[in-house]
Amino acid sequence: MKLYIETSVPNMLLHDDAPEKKQITELFVQWLRLSTHEPFVSPVMIREIAKTRSPRRELLEKAVLDLRATMLEVASEAEVLARQYTAARIVPARFQDDLLHVAIAVCHRLDMIVSWNMKHLANPNKVALINAVNRQQGWPLMRIHTPQEVMGL
Repeated sequence: MKLYIETSVPNMLLHDDAPEKKQITELFVQWLRLSTHEPFVSPVMIREIAKTRSPRRELLEKAVLDLRATMLEVASEAEVLARQYTAARIVPARFQDDLLHVAIAVCHRLDMIVSWNMKHLANPNKVALINAVNRQQGWPLMRIHTPQEVMGL
């Protein structure tokens, strides 16, 4: 499977306040290296990480490199699709990057998004709204799951 790794996944590796999720994420990164699944990231993740202060920024950059993921381009069609998600009021406009992550994965026809963002992404209600727009616009449906769900734990 082709897995789009959203920013919340490497970010969770640095969350000492959520030890269970941190441990699951560490396990996920190891699992990903051993599996046949292909990880992908985008410049949106890099842009989000660049806004982080040192030394956290450097730790996140290293965590992304450790994913050994392929970098995707942000096609103009993904930007259009993200705006359509925003127009559908799936999440507040200030969280446009969350929707851009989804649009990039959809436009590259990846199989799944992996995210710990359960408010805006790994949320069945949000996934249903996203997929309603996808259906309407002729795009494939997208699945969004936490690392724990992806590994079947």
